[in-house]
Amino acid sequence: MTVRSGLYLLLGLALFAATDAPPAPTTAARELPAPILVAAADDEVTVNVLELFCRSCTEKILSGCRDIYGVTAVDVDRKDKRMTLHFVSSVTTRYRVLAAVDRVVATIP
Repeated sequence: MTVRSGLYLLLGLALFAATDAPPAPTTAARELPAPILVAAADDEVTVNVLELFCRSCTEKILSGCRDIYGVTAVDVDRKDKRMTLHFVSSVTTRYRVLAAVDRVVATIP
């Protein structure tokens, strides 16, 4: 009985800690600059993504970001290299969206 309650406590702490902590960037492993948070609200984030320089990369990043769970819309400004992602805050958090954007950007060759 003691082992189970200790296991539940450990799992609960792990889930609690994982919900608010910003994720480690995936792009750092490839020596790419991570997307930089420019602005945030309850249901949107604006990030600076340096990889938005060519049309092909922009289309791949845009497509990947549209598939992020909880994201409802994505606006891109290639000139300023910024992307605004609108999401459902009851479904996901800004940290999860940022981590997902980082993973999408890391897939660009």
